[in-house]
Amino acid sequence: MICRRELLGYSGLAVAAGVFPAGIRASWAATEALAEEAKRAGQTEVVVAGGTGAYGERVKKFIYEPFTAETGIRVISTGGSYGEKLARIKAMTQVGAVEWDVVTLSADSLTADTQPFFRNLGEQCQETPNISASGVDGACLQYGVIFDVGGGVLAYDKTAFPNAARQPSSWKDFWDVDTYPGPRGLPNVGTPWWPLIAALLADGVPADRLFPLDLDRAFRKLDEIKPHVTVWWRSGDQSLQIFRNQEVVMSMMFANRARTLQTAGLPVGISWNGAPLDASVWTVLAQAPHPLAALALLNFVYSRPEAHAAYMTETRGATAMKAAVGYMKAEDAAQILTNEDIWPQIIRIDRSWLSENQNTVIQRWTEWIAR
Repeated sequence: MICRRELLGYSGLAVAAGVFPAGIRASWAATEALAEEAKRAGQTEVVVAGGTGAYGERVKKFIYEPFTAETGIRVISTGGSYGEKLARIKAMTQVGAVEWDVVTLSADSLTADTQPFFRNLGEQCQETPNISASGVDGACLQYGVIFDVGGGVLAYDKTAFPNAARQPSSWKDFWDVDTYPGPRGLPNVGTPWWPLIAALLADGVPADRLFPLDLDRAFRKLDEIKPHVTVWWRSGDQSLQIFRNQEVVMSMMFANRARTLQTAGLPVGISWNGAPLDASVWTVLAQAPHPLAALALLNFVYSRPEAHAAYMTETRGATAMKAAVGYMKAEDAAQILTNEDIWPQIIRIDRSWLSENQNTVIQRWTEWIAR
């Protein structure tokens, strides 16, 4: 068990005495119970298909390594884009040779079509009790649990637009290649509704009238910008590199990746205006070879508010653990996604519409992007 002094040193945050309530101590006990059950069953490792690059390294530091230190269960990490991971899950399941235990995906991936691939944790995530006890409202999605939340922001190179009063601030500006010339980047990571949303906003559709998405209108608008998109990035790491290498002057990208560039000192600006909500979920595969170890890991994630706070401070992102904000400096907490100035600008995805139309959208996107 990690002592209070170690926790404070690990997070690097000054937390007043009495911050560690009985509920958090109980959550550690629940994790230990799951871990012991896993080890009795011979499950001494858990394979996670998670994030890569800087994101993956942070999760390793704040989650995987402490989990192994506390439970003795080794975490084997692999990665891939959301689309690649979903395709691999389907293929492994069909042949009955599932190699992964836990997979991180976009919340948009948990549709009626994909739910059979994932373990049902219960409507209140009873199999991982820390989620309902420590997560924000909605953190339990039954077939997965939300870890972090962000958005598909408009990021731009300030050196390409040095006049602070005339820097891009909307998807309409992204499409305005005369006022804001230069090569663009857009994601091609298995969530095509993101650029479709941006296209509709650029075409004048009000944010509260986006759904159901008018696909014909969206693709017509995308036809306009396609000649100016020089990079259809396939991973978060690639989205970082295209700015580092000055391959683009602006791009849609994950908010935490854009923050990473800013932290590294690159002159990157961010607009949250019209950013599609990005919530990553951790799921346990229905045919996971180490299901008990996987449940222990998910439960462990929600037993460490101080680690979430340190993670958020580094990434400038937000997680779904409600106690974590209390461990952050006020100036850092004010800049996360749930800040009252940022949250109203975020576009929520209509998951009911997506569940019914996802396959159609992906097929049409695949055909369009190949032309």
